[in-house]
Amino acid sequence: MRLIMYTNIVNSAVFEEQNKKLVKVTGGLFPDPVAPETGDGFVPDGDNRHYADTNSAQTLKQTDIGELREKGASGKEIIQKLVENSSTWETKTEFSKQKYLKKKQQKYMPRVRFLRCTAESLCRTYRLKNPAKICNLREDSLGQILVYGNIFAGGQVLVVDTCMGLVTGAIAERQGGSGRIICPYEGQQPAADILRRFNFDKRTLESIHYMPFKQVRLLEMEEEDVVEPAKVARDGLTPEEREQLAAERAKNFTPEQQKRYAEKKARREQTKLFRQKPSTIREWAREKSDSLVIAASYDPEEVLMALLPYLGRSKPFVVYSEFLEPLTRTFATLQKMEAIIDLQLNETWTRENQVLPGRTHPEMNMSACSGYLLSGIKILDIPPLRATSNVSLNERDTDSAESDEAPAKKKLKNEFS
Repeated sequence: MRLIMYTNIVNSAVFEEQNKKLVKVTGGLFPDPVAPETGDGFVPDGDNRHYADTNSAQTLKQTDIGELREKGASGKEIIQKLVENSSTWETKTEFSKQKYLKKKQQKYMPRVRFLRCTAESLCRTYRLKNPAKICNLREDSLGQILVYGNIFAGGQVLVVDTCMGLVTGAIAERQGGSGRIICPYEGQQPAADILRRFNFDKRTLESIHYMPFKQVRLLEMEEEDVVEPAKVARDGLTPEEREQLAAERAKNFTPEQQKRYAEKKARREQTKLFRQKPSTIREWAREKSDSLVIAASYDPEEVLMALLPYLGRSKPFVVYSEFLEPLTRTFATLQKMEAIIDLQLNETWTRENQVLPGRTHPEMNMSACSGYLLSGIKILDIPPLRATSNVSLNERDTDSAESDEAPAKKKLKNEFS
């Protein structure tokens, strides 16, 4: 099955590839009569005890299949030819025949199902394709994060997300553009590639605000006492000089390149219009948030202790980690604090099952990486910790190249005193 994300098509619509084009069809991914399912109570009347895979059962060669494709034969016709030229077809069981037909259909008669981009579908897609990018976060774990964090429309949420923006997008989806999401991040810019795949409207995107993690230490100060550092360009050019240089370079572009450049510049200017000032975001963070959500590869204790002072009283927090040890240390620290109640450390786990007529059973291969959740409620004010950040991109790259520690043991380079 191939999963294609596209939100302008009816949810769950199925398309088939015909002459290198996608044509909408009825039925499922494996419809009758290409690969019919057996009915309830079916008992196979054969077995594979005498079957020997010698790679000689199929007499139809790849050159023959290539000729059929050049003549414009459909995928169904090619599959039929493969069945007719298989010397072991009649000795196969019904289950083996179905598996064979489905395998050939995926190759010669592929069908795709279009799914709407939601937090659940995106999480499932990345979990199957590249789970390390989302810290091995599973759909049910993502749902528990939203529940333990008490995410609701109109609330303000503090989010530390290194899952490519998946958790931030799930919270924004739940709020529907009503509320504020403040996302502290490490480095020069947030890594939120998944966020754009949600295809949020402008209102929802405007509810997400990013703040460098090094500015957390500024929250304990009054805004009038904060001195904004002067912006220093890498190339030593002023914004006016850089704009003039870009304009001169654009003169050498083709008309098509100039059009794309103008569109990109317009989008960049449009983004700046609804981007809030750092001082405004800091003022919002000082107002105390309704929820605190951490789903990151950093040391959770350090991040949690830095942000807990800016969580309101009687408000929940939840920390997700794919490793148990960092959360147990954090759990032990929080147990000693009178300001925290209802402290829980849970392991998330689920059993996936194959559901087919006569063949319902647990999946043969399942990931053991389920992740762990630490949750609790803050009931008393906590004094802010003084943090001085000395994070730089070069230091981060050097440390990642020289360190062999597990990702969960990675720490933000903040010094608390």
